[in-house]
Amino acid sequence: MDNDPMLHFYDSLARLAVHPLVRRSEQKHLLLKVTSNQEKMQIWAHQAPMNHLHKFYLVEAEKARVLGQLFEAEEFYEQAIRGARENEYIQEEALAYELAAKHYLARGREKIAQLYMKEAHYCYERWGATAKAKDLETCYPQFFPQSLNVAPVTVPTTAETTSNTSQVAIDLAAVMKASQAISSEIELERLLHSLMQSLVENAGAQTGCLLLEDAGEWKIEATCELSEGAQVCATRVLQSIPMTNCLPESIIQYVIRTHESVILNDATREGHFINDPYIQRHQTQSVLCLPLLNQTKLVGMLYLENQLATGVFSPERSQLLSLLSAQAAIAIENAKLYSEQRTSKSQLAQFLEAIPVGVAVLDATGRPYYVNQRGIQLMGKGVDPSAPPDQIAEVYQLYVSGTNQIYPNENLPIVRALSGEYTRIDDMEILHQHRRIPVEGWGTPVFDEQGNVAYAIATFQDITERKKAEQLLADYNRTLEQQVAERTVLLSQEIEERQRIETALRQSEEQRRLTMDFSYIGSWNWNITENTVDWDDNHVRLLGLVPNEVESSYQAWRDRVHPEDIDRVEQAIETALETHTDFEAEYRVIYPDGSIHWLVARGRGIYDTTGQPVQMLGVILDISERREAALRERKRAEEASVLEERNRMAREIHDTLAQAFTGILLHVGSVTQMLADDSGSAQIYLERLEKIDELARTGLAEARRSVVALRPQLLEASTLQSALHRLVIQMQSTTKTTLIYESKGVVYSLPTEVENHLLRIGQEALTNAIKYANASKILVELVYDDAQCVLRVQDDGQGFGVGSISSLGGFGLLGMSERAERIGAHLSIQSQPGQGTEIVVIVNRE
Repeated sequence: MDNDPMLHFYDSLARLAVHPLVRRSEQKHLLLKVTSNQEKMQIWAHQAPMNHLHKFYLVEAEKARVLGQLFEAEEFYEQAIRGARENEYIQEEALAYELAAKHYLARGREKIAQLYMKEAHYCYERWGATAKAKDLETCYPQFFPQSLNVAPVTVPTTAETTSNTSQVAIDLAAVMKASQAISSEIELERLLHSLMQSLVENAGAQTGCLLLEDAGEWKIEATCELSEGAQVCATRVLQSIPMTNCLPESIIQYVIRTHESVILNDATREGHFINDPYIQRHQTQSVLCLPLLNQTKLVGMLYLENQLATGVFSPERSQLLSLLSAQAAIAIENAKLYSEQRTSKSQLAQFLEAIPVGVAVLDATGRPYYVNQRGIQLMGKGVDPSAPPDQIAEVYQLYVSGTNQIYPNENLPIVRALSGEYTRIDDMEILHQHRRIPVEGWGTPVFDEQGNVAYAIATFQDITERKKAEQLLADYNRTLEQQVAERTVLLSQEIEERQRIETALRQSEEQRRLTMDFSYIGSWNWNITENTVDWDDNHVRLLGLVPNEVESSYQAWRDRVHPEDIDRVEQAIETALETHTDFEAEYRVIYPDGSIHWLVARGRGIYDTTGQPVQMLGVILDISERREAALRERKRAEEASVLEERNRMAREIHDTLAQAFTGILLHVGSVTQMLADDSGSAQIYLERLEKIDELARTGLAEARRSVVALRPQLLEASTLQSALHRLVIQMQSTTKTTLIYESKGVVYSLPTEVENHLLRIGQEALTNAIKYANASKILVELVYDDAQCVLRVQDDGQGFGVGSISSLGGFGLLGMSERAERIGAHLSIQSQPGQGTEIVVIVNRE
């Protein structure tokens, strides 16, 4: 039994039929069993698709329906119907039609549901299941109204038939087959193909055409031609061929106008259409043009012709074709409706998937019907058919903006749309992957023909960027309001200030005049056009003249200007007027008493519309004191330069003469010691060496006196502690060696000579360590104890043996020793080659 496909097929259909009626926990078990059945059915469908594939599709359609995947369900229904029909499983074709009809009826699409239900009814009757067919009539009486007794159809014609009144035996089985072929097709293309083949093959025609209306114009949408000796018709459909020159247009227009059939036994010799160009050109014999009417509406026209025989379309055959035409008209209308519905559904799906907002649809019962991909992306999950309307917010994690509160279900736009309300909200957030997405949503109800809500549509979009923009706008508005308030206060203050200024403005001119008088600023006005000059009193005074005793004129000004400056000033004025720039020049004036004063003049030209100067306004100011201040500053800079030069000379003297004399003394001392050991034979050399020693010491003293005279005193206006600190900073700026300075204890003053010598000892120790010892780090420490002051200079340089001090005159150690002796200080030097040097100077406080 487990390998019986029929058992699994009907078991799945039964479970899916009761799925909406059971509890949610049982629904999951039902779907699991259906999935298991389908896994086996898929294997059987792969092995024998002609027997099982349509069964697989039908179960998939029902499964998609209960899961709310409605578009997918409709596609699976079509595949199941097509597969069952092609493989002649008429009972399962009927079942597929019935289930599809119930699906469309549940969606409120009654016209499509009626079409599918009638197809199911027809298939059940063909199968012989009359009881099932009657059951459909009972359950769906709106689709199967009571059949009326139909009287025999009389076909009106436009011309009497000829004497060809022989009764043509019509194969009733062929007519029934044609009727079945027409009824079994729902797709327009397949319907037209079957219709034309059936009619042409069974009506005795050579050629047949089916005309349909397209945007007010009748076109040939199907043709079928039976070639001589051929057994199969050559059929073409949906070509939309204009009928001009292809058909007898006079006959076609007559049928369009009157909705009456035209039957011609011999079109070239009888009737009203013998002069039609088409008939004359093709010598057409038998003609039948039949209107396809559906409730008096002209749906299409069937044109049949035979060019070889007359009287082909007898009244009996025409009557049966008329019966078929009524069914064909209905079938064509249904096929058009089906095609339009599929096209509309496809376009709608494309539109819904293309729009950048989420779209969700519920049916009238609140069951999920559709969600587009954008909606799934925003919600983070697809359709959950088990979610009831009162739990949508919990299932899809919808929150009130800015809170952890679940959004009230009764306020959701889609829920309110089920009640017929149009709503809009923007206070909701969707929790998606640990991130809150603010959304704006709209709810729209869709009503059926009776005014009842058939669907509820919710559209929603991510408004994260808009919320950010609104926040920025709110912040901006707050800032703007604050600025407006501040600006209002400032404006009030400005108004008060302007009133105050306006009150004081009347006094400003007099104050300006007083200011000009007291600041000795003179003003002048040169009328270039009239070549006149006007000065104020200050201007007269600044030229060394007395107001009211001299007339303002260019010559009077020129007489006062220093001869060396006149050309330069006049050239500056001329250049300013030519280039339309401000004029400025400094020049000297000679007072009557012979004194010279420096003035600065500034002016601005006024020009006419052609750019020619017409006037120049300006001021002059005495800058003699400023010039003198500048001279004093220049002198101070020169003195500083001289002082710097003195420092340089002192350094050179110290680095050359003093060091050289020190070396001489060291070598003289060494030779003296050697000769002293041989006093008997070298007395005369000792006397000469003593003379050399005296001269060297005198030269060394003079060199140091010159250095002291040239070098500025670092201790001027400062203590030893601050001077030493300043010295370390200066030397640090000129070397890569790291210098560290530390001062310990309470600073007190020592005699000036003591502090000067200590400073110089520190300076020489630093210089030696940097220049000769190649030290990378030097520590300078100054310790103030109660009884003594200690100066320590320690480096990590190359060091030397203390016993070889006499041969290291370049280190300036002798100079340090002499300075220490002069101030009664104790000097100690500790050094080892490669281990650095430490120099310590200790001087008593008193």
